[in-house]
Amino acid sequence: METSQLNTTPVAARRRPLSVTLLAIGVLIFAGTNLVRFVVSLQQREFLADLLTISPYFLTISGLVWFMVGAVLAWGIWFGKRWAARATLVGVLAYSIYYWVDRLLLAADKPGYNWLFSALANLLLMGIVYWALKNRKAKMFFGELNDR
Repeated sequence: METSQLNTTPVAARRRPLSVTLLAIGVLIFAGTNLVRFVVSLQQREFLADLLTISPYFLTISGLVWFMVGAVLAWGIWFGKRWAARATLVGVLAYSIYYWVDRLLLAADKPGYNWLFSALANLLLMGIVYWALKNRKAKMFFGELNDR
């Protein structure tokens, strides 16, 4: 097969690597959990208002935003959209920053919070996502590599 033919191969004809499939499923699960966060924070506004030091609308808005981001990324990853790999890396970095800001603001005074475990788990997940998108088969799937 010539290189020019590879460039025009439709996504449906390209084989999705297992790493990309698992990543798309993981991102879809992430989106689903944030959808649950959005819905439950709306249903339990009064309870959360009494429990939290911040407005429960923070949970509502952040749940909706991360649901939408996750849903779009999962769709892009699944269908091998050219922008999806880069957007996912940006999304993972943005969510990591959001996570740590959230932890520092909301859990800073919580005794027993395991910062080391959270940091290592965060780095591990970022590394897995990076590998899933940057291995040779994934690059070919997303059209970043055009040779076999």
